[in-house]
Amino acid sequence: MSDLLIQIVFGWPFIILSLLVSLVGLITKRYWLLLTGAVLFAPFSYYLSGAPGIREIGFAFPLFQAGAAFAVRANKMILAWILALPVFLISASIAFVVLTQ
Repeated sequence: MSDLLIQIVFGWPFIILSLLVSLVGLITKRYWLLLTGAVLFAPFSYYLSGAPGIREIGFAFPLFQAGAAFAVRANKMILAWILALPVFLISASIAFVVLTQ
């Protein structure tokens, strides 16, 4: 049971949920959804911090989402989209690597 919980928290269910919550937050301009997305993305970010090449910036990804939340709150939507972009790109690149193995 605990192995399944670890796979859910550190794996794709939380990643996809985080991205969906963040996307809805950006579209509806609700900053608290972006903060929720950052919290949901934090375990995967912790996992990424152990990967070579990403080790130094692994913990920064939830901070990008938090920055996007503050940009949404300040009604600076272009900045919010730019700040949210690294999270979407790293998730897409990891998905590509996993699916092409």
